[in-house]
Amino acid sequence: MLDTKKSVVAATENKNINNINLNTLFNFTKSLDSDVEKFLVIRAFYQLNYFDLEPNDREVLEELLKPIGGTK
Repeated sequence: MLDTKKSVVAATENKNINNINLNTLFNFTKSLDSDVEKFLVIRAFYQLNYFDLEPNDREVLEELLKPIGGTK
């Protein structure tokens, strides 16, 4: 029973850490001047954290990574 509680706490802490990182990412990209720099930072974050992100967070980042004209 104690192990189950510890794993639930660990999973909750991991989720909170991911949310903080995503918010920090957006705040950091606001300080960048170039759209290219913003794109590269977001892409690197997305690639490094792909498996740790929630599905809705992945979708938000994927939208940001789409080309301006859309894909054909």
